[in-house]
Amino acid sequence: MSQEEDRGGWGSHLDYFLSSMGYAVGLGNVWRFPYLAYRNGGASFLVPYFFILFSAGLPLFFLETSLGQFTSEGAMTCWSMAPIFSGQYCCTRRV
Repeated sequence: MSQEEDRGGWGSHLDYFLSSMGYAVGLGNVWRFPYLAYRNGGASFLVPYFFILFSAGLPLFFLETSLGQFTSEGAMTCWSMAPIFSGQYCCTRRV
């Protein structure tokens, strides 16, 4: 017989939110982004940034977190479910 391990859980929605923010937001987002935005045109740089953020960034972030939850693995190791996503078959074909 196999016993299921008792998995931990989040204490509240705030715990999950703060953990996700810690995963997604790094020092570069807080320190370097305002400097680069000012250097590359100020507020006009924010238009394409928010377009890409909402069209690609957030959907991919939710995909990683939901796949990680579905496979009970981390956001980076959940991609092992399909070997084509691992990156080792990128440009070469091995025989």
